Amino acid sequence: MSPSLAPGDLVIFQPITSDDRRLKAGCVVVVRHPLQPATLLIKRLIAINNSGLELRGDNEQASTDSRHFGLVNRDSLIGIAECVWRVPFSA
Repeated sequence: MSPSLAPGDLVIFQPITSDDRRLKAGCVVVVRHPLQPATLLIKRLIAINNSGLELRGDNEQASTDSRHFGLVNRDSLIGIAECVWRVPFSA
C-alpha cells in the first residue's frame, strides 16, 4: 500500500486527549515518537489497549511503527487528523 501522505502535504488535526470518545481504531493520529519525543508521527491507530496505542503506517513495508517501537503511551497522543491539504509539486 502506498503512503497516504506525501512530502509537503499539510495535515490539519484536532487536538485530543487520551480519553476522548472520538479516538477509535482506524483514526489517523498525531503522536510524539516514543523514542524521540521532539519528533511527531502521523500513523493509523490499529488498536487501543490498556497499556498503549498500537500504530501502523499505511505503507507497512517502509513504515516505522509499533512493530518497531512497541505500543505508544496515551500521553504521547496529540490529535486526530481531520484533513490533508496536498500541495502541488513544482520543480
